[in-house]
Amino acid sequence: MILTCPSCQARYRIDPTASKAKVAKVKCPDCGHTFEVSLVEETALQNEPPSPARPVVLIVDDARFFREMIKDILSELPVDLDEAADGHEAWQKITASEPQVVLLDLNIPGKNGREILQSLQQSAQLDSVKVLAMSGVERGDETASEIRLIGAADFISKSFKPRELQKRVRDLLAL
Repeated sequence: MILTCPSCQARYRIDPTASKAKVAKVKCPDCGHTFEVSLVEETALQNEPPSPARPVVLIVDDARFFREMIKDILSELPVDLDEAADGHEAWQKITASEPQVVLLDLNIPGKNGREILQSLQQSAQLDSVKVLAMSGVERGDETASEIRLIGAADFISKSFKPRELQKRVRDLLAL
């Protein structure tokens, strides 16, 4: 769960499942301001199954913090969010639930991003799954062209601006 301090606007992450309390008192590490946060709604949202009426976006990245950050950025969109920490978990979720969009880090353990793209291209059943490939290492037009050739609908560097990521996902979902 990503919090924003109401006093200084600093943003940081807490784990809402770490406590059984319904409300947590949080002290901002930047400015020292203390405020309360409801943990009930966030925990309920995490345990809620995806709604069939809303598109599903699967976030695949081995860095938990990055997955949490992307979930926070995309939480404003009318989508259900799921996540996977490696290529094997991602492939299981893709084949089981057929998400509409997969945000796929190219450099993940297990089955890497390129292998997942190739597997998607070989599966007629999964041809409607759109992939927005991401990388913090590989950048530029040459990488974007190469990744599109092996099946990605789009490519974005991990140094993206939040609004740009939202726009790319909206475009892929035609929202």
